[in-house]
Amino acid sequence: MTPADTLAKKLQSQLAALREITRAISAAWSLDQILALITRKTARVMDVDSCSIYLLDDQQYLVLQATTGLDADAIGHARLKLGEGLTGHAAKTGKPVAASNAARDPRFKYLPETKETIFQSLLAAPLIARNKVIGAINVQTRANREYAPDEIELLSVIADIAASELDKALLYDEIGGLKEALETRKLVERAKGILMTRHHIAEPDAFARIQQQARTSRKTMRAIAEAIILADQV
Repeated sequence: MTPADTLAKKLQSQLAALREITRAISAAWSLDQILALITRKTARVMDVDSCSIYLLDDQQYLVLQATTGLDADAIGHARLKLGEGLTGHAAKTGKPVAASNAARDPRFKYLPETKETIFQSLLAAPLIARNKVIGAINVQTRANREYAPDEIELLSVIADIAASELDKALLYDEIGGLKEALETRKLVERAKGILMTRHHIAEPDAFARIQQQARTSRKTMRAIAEAIILADQV
């Protein structure tokens, strides 16, 4: 096989991998499912030992949200300041960063909760959607590895695809959360009205009763409100 044939075969394989990742993400229906699919598929197609996604929170911290190789208990807890560590550096600069021996790179930041000492190399790329950084994705290997330009480009393309889908999923979750809060508020208001009429009490007392019952029963205020409304309809 000639070098040109080898290159063509590798390119074809990478394109097939991108199509697979795109289809898998498009078929996902929740943020958690999208995160899990991206990390799992990326680790496989790039032949690495770990793939992790960090998303930027309101305090400008990159928080670990999904991983295939780091300690699962670190999800939601491990965090980097924007610009901190190789992954944080990629997010802040908007450019990929690679290190064959990450621990020796002066930009490296070790996160004990991830138990990442088993990994040597690291390649990170920013997640950018609508010209805004929303996080970063990285891959790691147990052995030292010099990442080739085409591998860096492949992760960058995966990051672009992932960022677009994650941005939509985050927006959907935000809208869904606002909708849920609005519906809960309406139900609580209705339940308060029922209690006020039934027990001849003021609005603050009705609200306090719902709140107390929620604490005692360890249920949400929405669940208590729904139960009050249902009982009133019987």
